Amino acid sequence: MNTKPYYKYKDFSLFHGNCLDILAKIPENSVDMIFADPPYLLSNGGFTCHAGQMVSVNKGQWDVSNGLKKDFEFHL
Repeated sequence: MNTKPYYKYKDFSLFHGNCLDILAKIPENSVDMIFADPPYLLSNGGFTCHAGQMVSVNKGQWDVSNGLKKDFEFHL
């Protein structure tokens, strides 16, 4: 296997990257969990209420929608 773990401790290995690329390089049936945290594309200039305060929902340019078609293709 050419994929080096991002972090390793005892029998635990953490990989950082595109899971489809990493899964293609590691042994079959060797994964217990895949954790994904994609952008939810919710930054739209709006506001929400948090702890009784009005706060912006904008997280950054990385969280702005690219349009329905592109957003769908990204999540697919």
